[in-house]
Amino acid sequence: MLAAELTWRWCFGLAAWGLAIISVALFLDSLEISRGDEFLLGTLQPQLLLGAVRHIFRGSLTRLLCEQAVLILSLMLLWSFAATAGRAATLRRLVAMFSSDEGPQAMSWEFVAIFVLNLLRAMWSLIAMTAALVCVVCGIIMVHTERAAAAAFFLAFGIGLSWAFGGVLNWFFGLAPLFSIRNDAGTREALAQAVDFCLPRVGRLFGLGIGFLMLRLVWAGTMFLVFFSSLKLKHHVASGWMVLIMATIALIYFAGADLLYLARLSAYVSLAEDDSHPAEALEDTIPPEPLPPTNIEPVAEPA
Repeated sequence: MLAAELTWRWCFGLAAWGLAIISVALFLDSLEISRGDEFLLGTLQPQLLLGAVRHIFRGSLTRLLCEQAVLILSLMLLWSFAATAGRAATLRRLVAMFSSDEGPQAMSWEFVAIFVLNLLRAMWSLIAMTAALVCVVCGIIMVHTERAAAAAFFLAFGIGLSWAFGGVLNWFFGLAPLFSIRNDAGTREALAQAVDFCLPRVGRLFGLGIGFLMLRLVWAGTMFLVFFSSLKLKHHVASGWMVLIMATIALIYFAGADLLYLARLSAYVSLAEDDSHPAEALEDTIPPEPLPPTNIEPVAEPA
């Protein structure tokens, strides 16, 4: 399971970085630099450099926005496809591991439903980040216009509400594929079952979330210490080996983070399976009642 999770996540990450680098390279290659701009850039004077940069990027904002919009839409579709294939395989394995049924259980892949859920998750995350960015820009504008109340509203409540609603719905969209695989549910049915699953178990799910968040923070802090401690070797190790060591530490951190996510997903699957068979779980925990004593006839002593 960990291998499948790492495969789709890291393949998407490499593809995303590759597309981003290619888009930036194509944009920079489309810019025209005149001889006057080259001369101004060669002077290395801050004011002249700023004027040359403004002249070079003049009129290219629309092209940059169009390229980034196409890049974001492509990455959303690519992530949805990769997450659908990887998460379906992982969830099928987890449901089979935690299932209490003795016989083999037939499960469908539900690619369409999971793809729609992942696409909605990506779109809603983009909307939440855009709303938070708009609130930041509006707050900065209000600060410059000396409107403190409006600035506090945008910077505090606007950003907070954007991240809160974005995080809650993102969590539901991430949990719904479990019910698509487990119960062969469509998109709407999976979302409804995810909400029904969470409402009576808010306390337990909140405790699980806090516990795994603390583990994630401890893991991140540990790996950051290891990452920065490796910088002490720069005077004794070649620069190429330093890059390799730091890249290895980063990959170990990402692998551990993915393992913690799998553990949290396994906890959700186990909780769903335990709650789907409450009578069997109760019979396993309650010991059997002792049998009542049988009536034993007294033995008559001889006279």
